[in-house]
Amino acid sequence: MDDDNSQYNGKPCAQTLGEPTQCLGCKELQEEVNGLQAERDQAWRTSESLEMINNDLRDSSNAFSSQRDAALKENSKLQLQLKEKEKILEERSTKDAERIASLESQLSEKRKQLNDLIEQRTSSSTTYPSQSYTSHQKPTPGLCGLSNLGHSCYMNAALQCLNSVVPFREHFLHQLDGGQDKPAGLVGAYQDLVTKMWSGGNQSLRAEQLAHEMAKICDYFDGKSPQDAQEFLSSLLENLHDNTKTAKAEPSIITKLFEGKLQSNVICTGCGNPATRDDPFMFLPIAIPEKHNYSSPNWNVQTGLEAVNQEEVFEENQWHCSQCQKMPKCRRTTEVTSAPEILILHLKRFKITNIGTKQKVETPVDFPLNGLELIASKTLSRYNLFAVINHSGSMHGGCYNAFVKHENKWYRFFDGFISPLTENSIVTSDAYVLFYQRVEQQEVIRKPGLCGIPNFGNTCYISAAMQCLFSLAAVQEYVMTWRQHIERSTEDVHTLKAFIHLLNGMGTGQGAPGSYKNDIMCLSAGFKYKTQQDSHEFIISLLDNLSRCEKRIAGGKRQLPSSSQETEVRGPSLIDKFQGTFQSLVVCSKCATSLIHPRQDPFTSLTVPVPTQESVSLENCVQMVMETPVEGMCKYCHVCYSFHHARKLTRILTYPKVLMIHLKRFRSHTEEKVNTSVTFPDVINLSAFMVSPSETVPTFELKAVINHYGTIVGGHYTAYRKLEDKWYCCDDTQVTPVSSFEEVLTPVAYILFYEHVNLGTPIGTAI
Repeated sequence: MDDDNSQYNGKPCAQTLGEPTQCLGCKELQEEVNGLQAERDQAWRTSESLEMINNDLRDSSNAFSSQRDAALKENSKLQLQLKEKEKILEERSTKDAERIASLESQLSEKRKQLNDLIEQRTSSSTTYPSQSYTSHQKPTPGLCGLSNLGHSCYMNAALQCLNSVVPFREHFLHQLDGGQDKPAGLVGAYQDLVTKMWSGGNQSLRAEQLAHEMAKICDYFDGKSPQDAQEFLSSLLENLHDNTKTAKAEPSIITKLFEGKLQSNVICTGCGNPATRDDPFMFLPIAIPEKHNYSSPNWNVQTGLEAVNQEEVFEENQWHCSQCQKMPKCRRTTEVTSAPEILILHLKRFKITNIGTKQKVETPVDFPLNGLELIASKTLSRYNLFAVINHSGSMHGGCYNAFVKHENKWYRFFDGFISPLTENSIVTSDAYVLFYQRVEQQEVIRKPGLCGIPNFGNTCYISAAMQCLFSLAAVQEYVMTWRQHIERSTEDVHTLKAFIHLLNGMGTGQGAPGSYKNDIMCLSAGFKYKTQQDSHEFIISLLDNLSRCEKRIAGGKRQLPSSSQETEVRGPSLIDKFQGTFQSLVVCSKCATSLIHPRQDPFTSLTVPVPTQESVSLENCVQMVMETPVEGMCKYCHVCYSFHHARKLTRILTYPKVLMIHLKRFRSHTEEKVNTSVTFPDVINLSAFMVSPSETVPTFELKAVINHYGTIVGGHYTAYRKLEDKWYCCDDTQVTPVSSFEEVLTPVAYILFYEHVNLGTPIGTAI
């Protein structure tokens, strides 16, 4: 080996000298090599990491590309679906437009056919149906048709009804016969038409002159275009009124016959300021419900007439108070204070919906031919029907005709054609304007404590019950106690509030009877709407519902009123006033030894059977409850030392404040009513039926009676009630005095209300 290779920087290498230790140069070189190898390894590792990152990025890129492709495909699919939907919608729109155009064309054709038919019937010389009056018949005064002037059926129907108002017609006929100068204008045209209709020389006339005069006032009342019959009649009466006024301060014939008065009382809830306003009326509008349960009887116009007097609540910003100068909430009650001689009821069948479309209310309406009642202030007026304006068709097109009573016979007037009618065909679903004439008027008792309750559709079972409950001192005390607390309650106690509001209104005599409708509807919850129900079942249900309301207010606990804690609403329970306790024993029929341990049961009413016979006393009916044989029970008696039949003895352990005796007249298994006359006293005591003598004499005074007329299928409830030692008969809105107690003893008595009186010695009849 050369010397140059054996030395480093002039020093010999340790390897050449056989030494194990490297020289400094080799060591540095080795470290450099090791460093390069470490860098190479790090570079490899970095390269591998980059490769892995690159692979991940490649995988992510592939996944993103797949998702993008899928999204593009889905987008393309949605675009295709959208185009298909747009195409279908466009096709449907086209079809709908074509269908609408077709329907409009058909409607236009039907209108044209109807107008042609009316024109044909008007101008043709042929007769109407076989029942109509023909040309060879002698004309009858008053039975005179009115030809159609194009679209004047609304005018003809209104004129025929007005022509049947006897005093109104006679006024114009006698005015002409009285030698006065013939009036001009509208009055003259109407007078001339009435004269010709009653001359007896015409079967049909054309009211062209009257239409011409009306067109001067309202150009659309010319008989050439369809109009509303009620609006025409209103305009005609108003203008006749203006043209028949005299210089004297005497009312016109229109005011005397057709005008009534409505009084509106508005109370501001902010300051309590009352505002009263009197308004005259010639038409009473009757709102018809749009929805009706067709499985129940038709809606009755008497119900709508009584609803005129109901209370309304106006929200804020609807009425301005002149005293506090604000627009808070207010309550308004409307009352008829003066009833007209001729009552015209306008059934509100036409309306504008919330979206601006026109609609006709097709709800069937029943109305009485005789005996329609209207309470005005302190008078009750009864009316009989004598004319009806009918409208057949829709809001967009139709036809008017009139049903008119002439010499106690009914006739149908359709423009120039007249046909007789029967009374059974008067009430139809086309009735629009009803004309009633007053036939009776009587004074109505109306003072605090004596207030009738309207019948809102088979609600007489509630009215009779409320009249009887109001006659009880325990109930009046209950109302006075709860009245001061109930308004502050936030609990769901609608039944209790309705009960107190109704009885409070009856007690003050200030509320309009029609305002009780909401209370009656609330109290009848749970009973089928507008169908006859059992008054006894209603009272039991009412007491239970009131008890639940009391517990809800008191948090499940009933407490007496507390003056120290005014924040809590507390009051007594009404059902406690009616509850007593029976004690029942099963005894030996021979020696009356008790065979079974006595049993105690609470009772709210004393239900007694009524035997089928001519008459029976209340004492005998109660006796049948207090002592009855136990069928099929034979017990061993330890006193008689033998088996004997058992009998049940019932005695009163604790008696209630109010004793409600239910005469069980209805037999559910036979669906028959027992009409046996039950005689009952005005004062009774229960000493003979008490378990043991009590500290106070169990004496009760008769306060009220619920009567039921009719059968188990249907009937009517009334009530007798006592006020200030006088008896009154309450029949819905009518309250009439009864001359003696003997009139209260009727064979239709159903529920008796006796109230405990604290007397020193027993009096009356012991039953």
